[in-house]
Amino acid sequence: MNRRVILKLAVFFLLLTGLFWNEDKEAQAGSLSTRGVWVSCFEYDSVGLAGKTESEFRANADTLFSNIEKCGCNAVYFHVRSYDDAIYPSEIVGWSKRLTLGEGAPDYDPLEILVDSAHSHGLKFHAWMNPYRVTQKKVLDPGDEATVQRIVSQVKEIVNGYKVDGIHFDDYFYPSNQKKFNIIGKAERMENVNDMVKRVYKAVKKKKKSIQFGISPAGDVSYCEKIGADVKTWMSEDGYVDYIAPQIYWSDNYIMDGKKTKLFKERLSLWRSLNTNDIPMYIGLAAYKAGSSLKEDPGWKKSSNNLKKQLNQIRNGNSEGYILFSYTDLYRDTAAKEIKKMIADIGTMQISSKNIKLHVGSTYELSVTAAWPSRIRSGIKWESANNSIASVTSGGKIRAKKKGTVRITVYYGTLKRKCKVKVVK
Repeated sequence: MNRRVILKLAVFFLLLTGLFWNEDKEAQAGSLSTRGVWVSCFEYDSVGLAGKTESEFRANADTLFSNIEKCGCNAVYFHVRSYDDAIYPSEIVGWSKRLTLGEGAPDYDPLEILVDSAHSHGLKFHAWMNPYRVTQKKVLDPGDEATVQRIVSQVKEIVNGYKVDGIHFDDYFYPSNQKKFNIIGKAERMENVNDMVKRVYKAVKKKKKSIQFGISPAGDVSYCEKIGADVKTWMSEDGYVDYIAPQIYWSDNYIMDGKKTKLFKERLSLWRSLNTNDIPMYIGLAAYKAGSSLKEDPGWKKSSNNLKKQLNQIRNGNSEGYILFSYTDLYRDTAAKEIKKMIADIGTMQISSKNIKLHVGSTYELSVTAAWPSRIRSGIKWESANNSIASVTSGGKIRAKKKGTVRITVYYGTLKRKCKVKVVK
């Protein structure tokens, strides 16, 4: 066999290995086809994007999306309009002060850089918008035609100017505590919001049918309807949204009326029952509560398995993924146990050998040949079931000490791989 044929065969087997490895990743993740994370305007500064030069911004954006990719995510929902503003040069609204820090417009286009950087890391980029909010207390009037035109115009500006994969609205609609809106009934509120939602959907699809439009409403359906979010219609009729991402931000150890309630399970079941049009459903998960001590929701402190268990519930039904709120909580110390178990739940590993025969006094470099998500690599640990027979270092180097058979385990959280080592004289 000549060298050219050997080379072609080698390339073929490498490609084949990569194909099966990618299939293994998705099989491990189960039905979680969308694994997303929100990046909020309140995180611009902490992730190094606020008030930066172009070179600094590019470098920090690359780090941000690299970290997101390492956590097994394949989509990012990035705040581009938080307070009737923009993180790009807009002809409709002013610059986001949380991005510019009030120092004036940057001499580059942050959104263009963000979209390109996210795509370079294999992430879908969804432009997250608060449609009505102007400040924490002031909102645009949802019943005003000028409001709808303003929102639709900015959506068009984004889909026409940037290669975004989606437009994403969150849970802020009619404010629940402002007197001037109290005279408006629930039905009228939902009618006004529905008009805006349909027009946004139409504008997005006119640009490109593959661009997704979705909404992430509050997890309490009755509250949604109170503030004008007609989620039942959105999930039963065409022409409103491509997906829904309800924020089910509770554990299954929630205290309601003095009793322990499996609130996540109950709310997830309700949302599924309402999804009569069977649109994709990505569940909003409360990474921000992980490890927190909450009187009404003690489950987040009592257990570090909440997110892992929630992923298993998401897999078992008509829901296709999750979105974590929010990015900084993936690296928060007090959430570390919870996040580690969640990543291990979707992850997979391969090791260089499952059976090894060594002579006393010899060594062997056992290695992890593949790990997904790649964040797993930085937390891998090694363990020998019997150090007197064979020990293993933190880097996977096995040293045979005396005759016998022992198991060497490499693990990340609950994710484990084992190697059988036989030591002979």
